[in-house]
Amino acid sequence: MNELDSLYKRYQPFLFSIAYRMLGSVTDAEDIVHDIFLKLKLDTDQVEDVKAYLAKVTTNRCLNFLNSARKRREIYTGPWLAEPQVQETKQPLDKIVTDETISYAFLVMLDQLSPIERAVFVLREAFAYDYGDIAGMLKKTEVNCRKIYSRAKRKLKNDKPFPLENTDHVHLLAKTFIIASTTGNFEEFIELLTEDVVLITDGGGKVHAALNPIVNKQRVSAFLNGITSKGSFIGELLPVVVNGQKGILHVKDGHINKVICFELDSKQMTIQKIFIVSNPDKLTHIPVPY
Repeated sequence: MNELDSLYKRYQPFLFSIAYRMLGSVTDAEDIVHDIFLKLKLDTDQVEDVKAYLAKVTTNRCLNFLNSARKRREIYTGPWLAEPQVQETKQPLDKIVTDETISYAFLVMLDQLSPIERAVFVLREAFAYDYGDIAGMLKKTEVNCRKIYSRAKRKLKNDKPFPLENTDHVHLLAKTFIIASTTGNFEEFIELLTEDVVLITDGGGKVHAALNPIVNKQRVSAFLNGITSKGSFIGELLPVVVNGQKGILHVKDGHINKVICFELDSKQMTIQKIFIVSNPDKLTHIPVPY
């Protein structure tokens, strides 16, 4: 194994975790990290901290990508949701969740931030870099990075997703949704929603989806009953792990059709957000589980 292969094996998971948090896209994160190593010309004898150097390169590549993608996001059809990471539930959830996992709700939440706010927040919050290191990576002052981080925290303070380690209850919610979608009777599932629940669908203009978030229990109930009556859930609904939490994979005619996952209200243990990703471009990285 040559030096480049060794570096790739050692640092690819770490760099992917930075890029995925920055971009909210599995495919784009994988492409950026792969491209970095493809073009990497690194004399490890001249670089004091290889990991920090690669983190810096990755972060700045992601910043450039986000800035160039801003216009595409502005003209995107309907709400933009992140690409989910999906894993089959062939082993206990606690064996799947690792320190590198980020909840889907948290990933969606990060999209409220500007690219530079997202970079500072991710490096500080998820990877515990100190402000001096972050400043060096982003070519900003330490004081400026502290201000950017504080601004990002203020933006996110009222929207803190339920932590990964306390989500065993999500298994019951996913199971209840599968039963409801199969039978067409959503009464039991609707009882598990907060009054101000929000349902967000992302079809990207490629498939039928709601063009705006659907807000409150009654409207969400009407929407789910409506799309079920039109055959939206015909096929198989499989329990899977979505970004470290139980979710649902919809498979139809041998193709991935949707990914469905939830965010909980931590006090009431009820669902406050439902995410349905059906844009086929955001599902291509997910293998059909049979």
